[in-house]
Amino acid sequence: MKRPQVCNGGSPCPPTACGTMGDLGLGQEFHTWHQFSSFFDDWCEKHKVLFIIASLKPLISLRQNPLHYQPSLAATLRFRFVRLICKHSGTYVGQSTIDCPASITLRLGPKKDRLVVIEASLEHNHKLSEVEFTHYFKRHQLEASMGLPIRITNSVSKRFLAPDLIWNLEDYSKAKDKGMCELLSQLDGLFKSDPGAKVKLVFQEDVAVLNSIFLATSHMRGLVQRFPRCLYMDKAACINSEFELYSVLCQDGNGRGRECAYCVARRGVPDLVIFIVASLVQSVPDIKLKVKCLTVGVGITDVDAVEEVLPCARVQICRLQVLEALYRKACELAVSKEDKVRNLLHNMANASSPRVYSQYLSDLEDVASLPFLQYYLEHWHHNKGMWAECWAFERNRDCPFLEHMSFHQQKLRSVLSPPLGLAACVRGLLELQALRVEMAALNEERPLRATWTHRALGLLPQGCSWGWGGGDARGWRGVNCLPVGPGHNSGWGCGPLDSEEGHGVPVGVGPGCGGDSL
Repeated sequence: MKRPQVCNGGSPCPPTACGTMGDLGLGQEFHTWHQFSSFFDDWCEKHKVLFIIASLKPLISLRQNPLHYQPSLAATLRFRFVRLICKHSGTYVGQSTIDCPASITLRLGPKKDRLVVIEASLEHNHKLSEVEFTHYFKRHQLEASMGLPIRITNSVSKRFLAPDLIWNLEDYSKAKDKGMCELLSQLDGLFKSDPGAKVKLVFQEDVAVLNSIFLATSHMRGLVQRFPRCLYMDKAACINSEFELYSVLCQDGNGRGRECAYCVARRGVPDLVIFIVASLVQSVPDIKLKVKCLTVGVGITDVDAVEEVLPCARVQICRLQVLEALYRKACELAVSKEDKVRNLLHNMANASSPRVYSQYLSDLEDVASLPFLQYYLEHWHHNKGMWAECWAFERNRDCPFLEHMSFHQQKLRSVLSPPLGLAACVRGLLELQALRVEMAALNEERPLRATWTHRALGLLPQGCSWGWGGGDARGWRGVNCLPVGPGHNSGWGCGPLDSEEGHGVPVGVGPGCGGDSL
């Protein structure tokens, strides 16, 4: 049987006192801190109320040995006790003198695996102001780093971090924010092994909530400095329910996609693309006028300002992904004459001239349903110059975007197994890059050993090497493994593999072939 909700002074609330906010009550359980934070943000927005943290106790104290049940929960629950009070509680000096009694308290439950609401005094003794709420409320405030002062996060946000600043941030986080401390420890290790790495941490202004991490190692920066002409960007992986990984690739002299920047970002962060591109240019200033084309995935939409950062670059959207999105929409809307609509869309995407595109558009207007036509005109017609063949950066040439991203995602799967915390994600990305640097050195000294290391990672089938597919000189075509004649034990032959600079390197048959393709 649930206890009645408690109002000011500990007495039970009158039936109507908390009725308007009855969707938060005693005994309510939350299995993760993120679950409570999301629920509480929605609840506050619904009722236009402002709460602040009065006190909290971390689930694990670095000064004490953790109990057997705690380590696995530290990243998800974070706290064992939390008390929230109305912004007008009058608790702190300089705060409101209204002295509002509204408060909410959560404590680690008896099962030690969830937070339970043990107090819910939801009646306010003042008028709730929607204007004030709009001015002060910020989502995700409860997920802020409790160890980093706001003045510090405001000052470091969007700036490249220096190694000594990482140490200072780590000191602030100790015993207060285990997740942030682990992340900073990974970045500290990066700077110790690679002082030339470039890292940014971006926090919400006036709230110590981490929104994104930009990262480029010295090896990645060196690659884009040598091969800046064509860049490729897309969402490469979902890290967890809150964060996604975006990757920027360049194309080396061998026609292969090579990572030159990572950005781990909270879902829905505004102006993300321009931030990633600007950070890459800041980390390698020489590429600003050398990038001629940036190709992005169909899910990346905020590209309008990219040319301000890359004034000589054309921005393209992957044409095949655009067509796939259009086909899905046509199927979803159950358009009549779907086959004809699909053919017209294909012809528009591959039109040889703007005049031909306009002719097919006119035909589409005669055939397609009004809802689909509205969707097309609102989402894709206005930016046709970014994806239709007749406006392409290089006409009549296959774009390697999908191949580069597919191979990149395959490599990511070898080191990332979502859902992951931010520290584990950064660790996996750094391990992958460290392996690439090691493999480059091994390939110069011992090509045989490098190939077997690829195979140990599960990236190569037995007896195969990454190479040019079918001798296609236009770009990377994946694994080139061909049956060989009798007398070869391996049963497979491998095509020629070029070096990073594009100079041919002979590759043998079977286990003897190698190459820096990681």
